[in-house]
Amino acid sequence: MIGQIPIRVVYCVRTSRLAQFVLATIGLLLLVATVVRFNTKTLQIIIDGKKVAVSTLLGTVGGALVHSGLEIYPEDMVKPSRATVVTQGLTVEVSRSNPVRLNVDDQSLVARTTGKTVGEALTDLSQRYGLGIKDIDEINFSRSNSLLANMELEVRRAIPVHIRFDGKDLDTNLAPHTVAETFVKLGITLGDKDKVSLPLDQTIKPEDKIQVVRVVERVDTLKSEVPYQVVAQAVDFPVGLPDRVISRGSNGLQEQTVKLTLEDGKVVEREVLSQRVVTTPVNQVVSRGSQTTISRGGSQYHFQRAYLMTATAYSQPGGKTATGAPVQWGVVAVDPEIIPLGSTVYVDGYGPAKALDTGGAIRGNRVDLYMDSEEPANSCGVRSVVVYVQWRKVRK
Repeated sequence: MIGQIPIRVVYCVRTSRLAQFVLATIGLLLLVATVVRFNTKTLQIIIDGKKVAVSTLLGTVGGALVHSGLEIYPEDMVKPSRATVVTQGLTVEVSRSNPVRLNVDDQSLVARTTGKTVGEALTDLSQRYGLGIKDIDEINFSRSNSLLANMELEVRRAIPVHIRFDGKDLDTNLAPHTVAETFVKLGITLGDKDKVSLPLDQTIKPEDKIQVVRVVERVDTLKSEVPYQVVAQAVDFPVGLPDRVISRGSNGLQEQTVKLTLEDGKVVEREVLSQRVVTTPVNQVVSRGSQTTISRGGSQYHFQRAYLMTATAYSQPGGKTATGAPVQWGVVAVDPEIIPLGSTVYVDGYGPAKALDTGGAIRGNRVDLYMDSEEPANSCGVRSVVVYVQWRKVRK
């Protein structure tokens, strides 16, 4: 009996220590429970159209969401912000971001965005990733389309394009397409015969200049005059003098059916399909001089042609002509464009002469006759004469 006393003492001590540990643990748990109870706050989270109550000890909305088990993404929009301090009963709205694939500049980017439309998503992703997407760039969906999860967006960078058509110039920016596709996008329609400066199946490049030539074919009925012909009858007066009209002619009228090809409104080709004479032209009949020999002062002279000229006279004793010959009776001034200098002439009312001089006022059918003194030169006045050129004396 006496030997069992120490064992009981030891057992009691050990039992007392265990009880103390248990009591301490219970006390700690009660303390923690009390702290948790008084520090836990409940949030009302609105997500996917539902309201979910989430209790948290964390101090910010962001921290609470991370440990909420709701699968929140960093790109999701949270209102109020993630940095907001948690308060009891705080309502938090979460707008889900959508995953998309964006293809631009030969690169493929997988990302999430809160944009509701394609346009908003592009603006968001362009700003976040420094893509520099512009409104003029082409997208495979309308920018106003609602954004769907896992949507694949294709961006084609716009390039400057110059097009000339219908008399106007169009400078615009478009994504690279074939010429034909570009015309469809711009609402430019081509006729069957229109010409384009670049092949329709060629993909446009920056600064390409495209010209459209409108080609139109039409058939017109045209009326035009048919000129009358002059029929000359040889008569006995000096050759070269003006014809004398015996009967006047009149133009006829013809009608043509013509196929016209126009490029940008200008006729470039004309093809006569048929024609007929509506009114036959009437020939004009004239008498034409055929005489090449004249008789003057008992002598006959042969000439090449005659001119009806206006004659004046001048006197300059001791002077020189334009050809360097001295002035004297038988020298006349002429227009070299009509009668070559050096020609032998015969002037009615003056006689044989040489065309050796010129004058400032002697132009066209004019002749200036040299006189030995001022008196006969002044008395000559102005008169019409016939001048026979390159005459040759036949006989006396």
